[in-house]
Amino acid sequence: MNEIKFANPVRIAAILFILAICFVILAWAEVLIIPLLFAIIFSSMLFPICLQLEKWGLHKGLAAFIAVLVAGILLALFLTVVITQLLHLTEQAPQFIQKMGILVDRAEAYISKHWHIQKAMHLFQFDHLGQYFSSTMSFTANLVSQFVLVLLFSFFLLYFRVFFLEFFYKAFASSDKQLIDDTIEKIYLVIQNYLLGLLKVIAIIGALNSIGLWSLGIDSPLFFGFLGGILVIIPYIGILIGSALPFIVALITKDSAWYAVGVLGVFFFVHILEGNLITPYVVGSKVSINPLIAIFSLLLFGKLWGLPGLILALPVTAICKIIFDMLPGFKAIGFLLGRPQKYHFKKYSHLHAKLRSRAPDITTETDATETDNPVPAGNTTSTATS
Repeated sequence: MNEIKFANPVRIAAILFILAICFVILAWAEVLIIPLLFAIIFSSMLFPICLQLEKWGLHKGLAAFIAVLVAGILLALFLTVVITQLLHLTEQAPQFIQKMGILVDRAEAYISKHWHIQKAMHLFQFDHLGQYFSSTMSFTANLVSQFVLVLLFSFFLLYFRVFFLEFFYKAFASSDKQLIDDTIEKIYLVIQNYLLGLLKVIAIIGALNSIGLWSLGIDSPLFFGFLGGILVIIPYIGILIGSALPFIVALITKDSAWYAVGVLGVFFFVHILEGNLITPYVVGSKVSINPLIAIFSLLLFGKLWGLPGLILALPVTAICKIIFDMLPGFKAIGFLLGRPQKYHFKKYSHLHAKLRSRAPDITTETDATETDNPVPAGNTTSTATS
């Protein structure tokens, strides 16, 4: 009789122990690991530019420096625009607090009048809103320091890429070099295709957001529209952050609160399009991850690293899938991380069909058992012999 063979318990315990140690290290060294992971993704995006500069005759170090410098300047300009806009909103904080206080008083009066609920406390506490803006500024300072670290790591990853490749050859000396090259190439292609698809999604969503905000007459529609598009890289939370700023601007600058409601409606509508049409068709299978695993990885990395973890969750999981697919002992995990194929959704799977084909035998055995049960004890031998 065939039996299911389980893996060696010692091996399973060792793998679980190693995973636990890895998670402890990831949580403890997040200050270095998070910029390093962002640098890997960032350098993958800059690699074609760096390679083209080298083909034009530039030294490898100079090519890497120019590529990182130009990209850093562009990102710094974008961060400057964002910080300037945040500072402008900070200056308007007293006006926002006053207007929100009026809206809250009206809401409380309406609730007390129509539902006879006495006002026990304010719905919101706005006295500490200034502290929230100051904490935002401290977060921005930390973001700038991390940004510089990402640029530094990206430069060395581009400059020393052949050196790191030789390290992988030595670290996995028992493996075929071609297999190592194929694995690194697949990781690079997954990251690059994911980034290109993401840029297309950001452009489409930014344009749709901008058109919606412009139709409502909101100030700086292009800025807020494309900021909301860029924040799509933060799953689930990005839409909340992206819609919060134009929502506040609408409350401050418009006489009616319905403009703010319209802002939320625009972002919600675009979010529905993004989740059901834009991302599936534009990005497609660039990051072929099981949706269940994608949600799990978002929760796991979000718990582990917070906001940066949410951004890194999907590309890191996709990289892990490629690595597991190449390791003989981890192919099952790589399969689990992948996206189900069409035949997995057929009405009858191969396992179900196999059970159906064995159903007559199972029924016959069941009927024979039920027939044998009422036989007296003295006739059991003759029945068995027959």
